[in-house]
Amino acid sequence: MTNKLKFIFLSTFGFIFFLMPFTIQGENKILISHIVSFVTGSFLEPFMMFTQAFAWFVLLMTAVFMFYTSKNEKWNEIFKASPFNVLLRIAGSFLYLMVLNGWFEGTSIGNMILDPNTGGLMAGEGGLLTTLYITFFVGILALPLLTHFGIVEFLGVLLGPVMEKVFRVPGYSTVDAIASFVGDGTIGIVLTDQQYQRGYYNKREAYIIASSFSIVGIAFASAVAEELGFSSIFPIFYGSIALITVVLAFIMSRMPLKKFQPTYYAGMEPKKKEVPQGSSILAHAYEEALQQADSAKIFKVILEALKNILNIYVGFLPTIMAIGTLSLIIAEYTPFFDIISVPFLYFYQFIGYAKDVAASMAPASVAGFADMYLPALFISGSASEASRFFIGVLAFTQLVFMSETGMILVKTKIGMSFLDVVKLFLFRTLLSIPLLILITQILGALGILSF
Repeated sequence: MTNKLKFIFLSTFGFIFFLMPFTIQGENKILISHIVSFVTGSFLEPFMMFTQAFAWFVLLMTAVFMFYTSKNEKWNEIFKASPFNVLLRIAGSFLYLMVLNGWFEGTSIGNMILDPNTGGLMAGEGGLLTTLYITFFVGILALPLLTHFGIVEFLGVLLGPVMEKVFRVPGYSTVDAIASFVGDGTIGIVLTDQQYQRGYYNKREAYIIASSFSIVGIAFASAVAEELGFSSIFPIFYGSIALITVVLAFIMSRMPLKKFQPTYYAGMEPKKKEVPQGSSILAHAYEEALQQADSAKIFKVILEALKNILNIYVGFLPTIMAIGTLSLIIAEYTPFFDIISVPFLYFYQFIGYAKDVAASMAPASVAGFADMYLPALFISGSASEASRFFIGVLAFTQLVFMSETGMILVKTKIGMSFLDVVKLFLFRTLLSIPLLILITQILGALGILSF
């Protein structure tokens, strides 16, 4: 396949696959979402058997590699981990198997973990990990269509001046942002991490992109909007999410970020962004794209993608299961979120919400740190449309939730710790709230929302 065909055909297919919604059997969504629905609808039982077998595999291999070192460094890279990560992998794999098999049902601890709102939300039919197993496999296998065959270079050169001026990041980040908004935020974070490791971003740029653009995708936003009763005004609902996200990205790009210096990943040289004298920006963008397409060997790219899938299946998914289940148990069975949200209760009353409405909004404002579903569950029964809209949008603009994106951010090579993720959540929450107050007031004045 010639370089021109690789660039045009494979990159176009990548955009179609990740970014263009299609209507199949009455459902309008992107192809990766249709594949998830197809697998869960037609092959759920054998697929669940596969995930269960893989959980056993991770559990046993993690235990073995605690005491064994292979002569093959690639196996060591995958299965050897720090004591804390070993604990998370073993705990996550065990919890996954426990939920699928109903172990310890009838015991107090067992019932807490098997609860449909805790471990049951994470695993099993319709569980978060079931979706992630499919999304990561299909998404990461197809991700090179967007990253390796020239479209990143093409857009990077074309949009570089705009992105650098507004957000102080390279134009390459356009692909990450679109993949997150229209597709899936987790894929956006993985894409950013991979591009950082390939030298497209320095550490500071990668942090800004991962912490500002990789929100939960439009498909999930539409489901939450429907649950909260905003399907009829979904463009306004998602438009508010997009507007606040852009404003926060503008602010984030101008923060000091002392921990995240403009240094590149070990051994990587930064990608060239300058347009040579005598060349038009379009011609240079096309030339850069063809050079990248020429350097990408399809078989090698597939092998790299399969290795990334294995790394995520072994290192990410058990960790997400462990942290997500623990966070949901805390949210469901303890007053923790009610206690830490007391300042929000008084604040919401101060700005005009009724006491009972404020009492629903306060814990929902912080519960999103545990899981993206929780704010909607906390606020769905509120009689105030404005409160449901406020919390629904806030849950997306917060970006970080530990059952998924939070732990993926920690696991990237960008260098974010758990404390960094907590700070990011609080920062985005506190900046989103005044913007949301303004938006809900305007929509209320226009008669679109009732208080």
